[in-house]
Amino acid sequence: MELSNTRWRGFQGFLLELYRQSRLNEIQKMVMEYLQAEILHQCSMFDYGRAGDETIRFFHPYSGNLDEQTLQDYYQNYQHKDYTVWNFSQTEPVVYRDSDLMPDHLREKSRIYQQWMRPLGAYYGLGCTIVRGHFYGSITMFRTKETGDFTEEEVYFLGLLNTHLSSHLQMLYPNGIRESDFRAVDESLLGKYHLTERETEILRQLGEGLTNQEIGGRLCISEVTVKKHMSHIFEKMQVKNRNQLLLKLQK
Repeated sequence: MELSNTRWRGFQGFLLELYRQSRLNEIQKMVMEYLQAEILHQCSMFDYGRAGDETIRFFHPYSGNLDEQTLQDYYQNYQHKDYTVWNFSQTEPVVYRDSDLMPDHLREKSRIYQQWMRPLGAYYGLGCTIVRGHFYGSITMFRTKETGDFTEEEVYFLGLLNTHLSSHLQMLYPNGIRESDFRAVDESLLGKYHLTERETEILRQLGEGLTNQEIGGRLCISEVTVKKHMSHIFEKMQVKNRNQLLLKLQK
């Protein structure tokens, strides 16, 4: 299956922006805004997650079209009872339509459809698991019954996007994403110590235990530039070295 020239050029432009972005919350926002424009759907969500021994812990869900209560209701009451859950145990990324997993008449009898999807008007689903060595998260989009099911071309397009998204997240977080990566570093430290966005990005990588060289490689900047940023961070946070900085972050 091939994309039209216009759609392919737009996709290439999106990828350039995606690979420039290193902030997890901004990646969620830009991906969902792009999908809203490219694949017709009424509601959607993008979560991050990490696989444990027996189950996956999802965290930091984002949606531009579901209210917070509805979103939290899914993760608190339905995520492990979702009829798509078997996809999340796969070691390779999976792109799926709900209608390919289970006949409509059986889906309509499921608890998640009866209690969560139907009140939203959601009938057809299209989703993907974000996997590359580790489980990174998932994206799900829903359509009403009147809108009709997702097409083969839309399945293919989501698969293309997911391949690049999985690769980018692996590059940023080769050991997988942890919930601690979303501690309120950005807001609290930006306000308290007047850190720039780049400085908070470096601080986040530092918290993972990366060296200056590794931080530079991940953020596509030189080790010299990382050291300059680190010097500014030390000065602003009134510490003398990396160990003191890490201790301060743990308070």
